[in-house]
Amino acid sequence: MASILIMGAGAVGSYYGGLLARDGHDVALVTRGAHFEALRQTGVITIREPDGTVWTAPVSASDHPQPGEFDLAIVTTKSHHTIEAAHVLRPILGPQTVVCTLQNGVENIARLTAALPDNPILGGLVFVGLTIDQPGTVTHLAEGRATIGDPTGAMPEALSRAVDIIGQSWELSVSSDIAHAQWTKLLWNVGFNTICAITGASAGDVLMTHESAALVMRSMREAVALAHAHGITIPDSAIEEMAAFRPALQHFLPSTAQDIAASKEPERDTISGFIVREGRRLGIPTPINDVLDGLLALQSDRATGRSARAPLMTGAAGGAD
Repeated sequence: MASILIMGAGAVGSYYGGLLARDGHDVALVTRGAHFEALRQTGVITIREPDGTVWTAPVSASDHPQPGEFDLAIVTTKSHHTIEAAHVLRPILGPQTVVCTLQNGVENIARLTAALPDNPILGGLVFVGLTIDQPGTVTHLAEGRATIGDPTGAMPEALSRAVDIIGQSWELSVSSDIAHAQWTKLLWNVGFNTICAITGASAGDVLMTHESAALVMRSMREAVALAHAHGITIPDSAIEEMAAFRPALQHFLPSTAQDIAASKEPERDTISGFIVREGRRLGIPTPINDVLDGLLALQSDRATGRSARAPLMTGAAGGAD
């Protein structure tokens, strides 16, 4: 059995760590707040499945990673915490530890590679509906697919070791082009995460109104244009697939919407913010994401109690009628 460290174990890290622990692996979850306290007190992660069944698996929990001989380190932090997480991990990981990102976005492989130059870095993504409705318990709503791959094509041994560890526990596929897989997953996040966070609507609700469903498709097309500029070809059929209605996700709030509802910093810079930033850098128009990202910035400031800037006064704005 393997020794596995999961950095940033929210819903995703706790669920996939729980699957590994259930199969006998030694799993250490690094998390915070009430979730950490519940895991520390009980010593188990509890998973509630879509059919109502509940299972538990033994895990160790800490709010800071402890040194150990880890075979695999899985990073599941929010993307804006990736560099911080890597700096914390660097002194405790041996060069034999394979590191795999299971995060949103397309920039984290490069960030981890730069921060952890002595470790093999694998890319990964998941397509799953999860929530933490109470500390220590993850509710699995739908899906569950995970994909990993070697971004360089030069680390077959590291990829093989990771697959040997997790392949029996997860619904896993291996991609020969993990960058393409991550850009394709980004389509769903771009289409749904921001608009759901702004409106409070579920993924299913967004598709039930013609005008908002059209925004989903148009925001995805902007992401496809950027992917093409990066040498990633994504067909129209991928947009149709990612924008398709999924009954199991009808009432699902994506992670960005969950963060706003919980007054947490959302992954704005990884999703809509990334599209806007890359569009400007490459000279590719992204008008839909420009608007959505601006509204998400407003919601983020409101949720966190932070004012990003002083009120902008133009003309006679603010004057009395």
